[in-house]
Amino acid sequence: MTTVPIEEYDFDLSAQKRRDPEHCDAQLKRRWLHLNYANLTNVEQLQNFPLDSVVADALLSEETRPRAQLLEDGILLSLRGINLAKNSKPEDMVSVRVFITKDSVLSTGRRKLVALDNIAITLDSHTGPTEPSAWLCTLIANLTDNMAGTVHFIEETLSGYEDLAIENKETAFQSELANLRRQIIAIRRYLGPQRDALLTLLSDKNKFIDAEHKIEIRESLNHLQLYIEELDLCKERANVLQEEINVNLGQTMNNRMYVLSIVAAIFLPLGFLTGLLGINVGGMPGAENSSAFYLVCLFLLIIALLLTIMLKKNRWL
Repeated sequence: MTTVPIEEYDFDLSAQKRRDPEHCDAQLKRRWLHLNYANLTNVEQLQNFPLDSVVADALLSEETRPRAQLLEDGILLSLRGINLAKNSKPEDMVSVRVFITKDSVLSTGRRKLVALDNIAITLDSHTGPTEPSAWLCTLIANLTDNMAGTVHFIEETLSGYEDLAIENKETAFQSELANLRRQIIAIRRYLGPQRDALLTLLSDKNKFIDAEHKIEIRESLNHLQLYIEELDLCKERANVLQEEINVNLGQTMNNRMYVLSIVAAIFLPLGFLTGLLGINVGGMPGAENSSAFYLVCLFLLIIALLLTIMLKKNRWL
């Protein structure tokens, strides 16, 4: 798989000035350092930091679900954000791993994440967070806010499909509906664990985040919970819509089979009579009569009319 190049951020959180990554010491004092772990040079640099092996392995992990772990010297986080890159699928969520201490932030990723870009822009303009806990609150808020557009797009798209199914009995969008259902499931898969991770940050055992910043995280958690509920509702609506489409298709098929059955019921006795009269044996009545053909056709027409009247009388038509 080809990786998308990602910018390496190295910011002094206290002074909010860009620093040269080549001159950063291993203590990560009061700054944010973001590394692309797809780059072997960055991996070697990360291994030189005085990090616990559990933290280092988590920061270099290829695939991981959102989680938060409170350690003695910091917080280990893995979060997911909506993929907002051009020509990308929103359900292909971008992961970021973060290790936060009282004085530093160390994050790793493989693909570009808009939430991190926004933080870098604010730091460049000297309006960004000045401490690790504020940086974390900003990251969580950015990740959560970036989900709003995708969730609302899913809801509006599903509403459009529902209108088509109800008003026009249209079923040509079944493949699009199936893709939308897969998208909902893929996004919802990560939002549940991410909610649990944010709840862990609000624990009383967390001494790295003060009460004020916990209030901000709780607000982001409320928004995240709202998006989860909206996705759950969209999932149920999509299931109901798919069932309705299946019912409509089944009803259409039944109607067509019903028409074919009526036609067969009418023409079956007619076919029997024409087959009987078409046998190549001697003694067929009317063989010498020039009007026999027209009499047989009239007889068959009368039978067809009688069968039709009988079907209507029995309310089969």
